[in-house]
Amino acid sequence: MPQQENTLDAAVWEAALLDLFGSGWTFVQVGPRRHEDWRRDAVAVMTLRSTDPRKWSSMNYAPEVDENRSGIGAPFMPWSADQLGRSLYEVGREQAGRLLVALQGEFYQAARVPDFEQRKDSLFASSRSVLSRFAPDARFFTNASVARDDPDADLLNPDTVWDCLSVYTTDCGLVAVSDTEVGVFWAFWED
Repeated sequence: MPQQENTLDAAVWEAALLDLFGSGWTFVQVGPRRHEDWRRDAVAVMTLRSTDPRKWSSMNYAPEVDENRSGIGAPFMPWSADQLGRSLYEVGREQAGRLLVALQGEFYQAARVPDFEQRKDSLFASSRSVLSRFAPDARFFTNASVARDDPDADLLNPDTVWDCLSVYTTDCGLVAVSDTEVGVFWAFWED
């Protein structure tokens, strides 16, 4: 019998975020979708110029760096919508969910998540909960370059490089886009 998912509310959302992103250098923010060009809304979320329309939990555990490379107080470079679009590649919901699990592993590999085998059912349930916030017809985008030519690429343990969007050495993440909201889920690595 399949495990029943919890109905998404603020408490389930927060528990899922803590399970997926509660440790490590991560960023989770959701903002309203106000423009036909969703990339403009994604930039607003990444630069902390929007707030969650539901007032649910968010996270900004980006690491401190020795020098201020952003100039905006957020972990991302100040990209234009066009620049952002050149570094993001569309993936399906299943791959988006797999990537959310992988983001907490070293170099964004699920195989490198501590106690992955013991935690994988919980992590995948949390991933499904997070993505359930976004309508069934939502679209998902990542900066994992393996998705450039293959939207069904394995994002659980990708063998790829990342088109970095932050001020840090390496970053990887997911942008979720529905008709009403844009979510940004990101992890960072700093040498």
